Amino acid sequence: MKNLDESIAGAMDCDDIALVPWLPYILQDFYEIGSSASRILFIVKENTTDHASLRVLDLGCGKGAVSIRLAADLGCSCRGIDAIPEFIEEARRRAGEEDVAERCEFSAGDARVLVKNLGLYEVIILGSIGPVFGDYLGTLTLLQKNLAPRGIIILDDGYLDEETDVQHDTAMKKRELLAQVRQSGMEMIQEYIDTDTETFEEYDKEFSFLQKRCNELAEKYPEKRNLFLGYVQKQREEYAFLENSCICSTMVLSRVKV
Repeated sequence: MKNLDESIAGAMDCDDIALVPWLPYILQDFYEIGSSASRILFIVKENTTDHASLRVLDLGCGKGAVSIRLAADLGCSCRGIDAIPEFIEEARRRAGEEDVAERCEFSAGDARVLVKNLGLYEVIILGSIGPVFGDYLGTLTLLQKNLAPRGIIILDDGYLDEETDVQHDTAMKKRELLAQVRQSGMEMIQEYIDTDTETFEEYDKEFSFLQKRCNELAEKYPEKRNLFLGYVQKQREEYAFLENSCICSTMVLSRVKV
């Protein structure tokens, strides 16, 4: 299993773990990191009942956008975990501002370790952080220990078109992903594919934010210029991949009914 910095780097599309300490600065203009809070809210509402009683586990919660939105709109209880302490500090601050601090608990640390001591949740969210426990089979197998009997896992990620020849470091084709889901004893019960053109406009905005911050760092720390500009190039490639070659999907998974 990757160490924590390697796991963070993988989730944030970094080629060099030396960039990890700089991520809070580079991503300071972002509130939603990874998943759209409004999209996840819609999916939770559509796939659950008795919303106020839900217990939600948000792994790789970033600055808490998803958890805070769910707690505010549904009245549910949310537990968010992220490996970057600065993100957790921001999440706690925003939860206070939105008057949901009593329903949102945020922890900084390695989710792979912290989940071992947590209870059961009706909803577990993997919001654009990839298979944190090595692969999807291992991730889904382990997380079922924290999944309530009729609970769901929301997997917000992307996969390659079956006909494409495009190669990617982490993305796989849908049939391969679903094969791991089935091996874990789970099944996809619903899928939402993002085809909104506004998403691509948001990509352009996000890229301009991180490019600006990386350029600032490159100017302030010229000895690390290649590190920061290398990240800009990596992100340019990732956004191009998302726009042109990736099928952005949010899958709702549940245990296979026996």
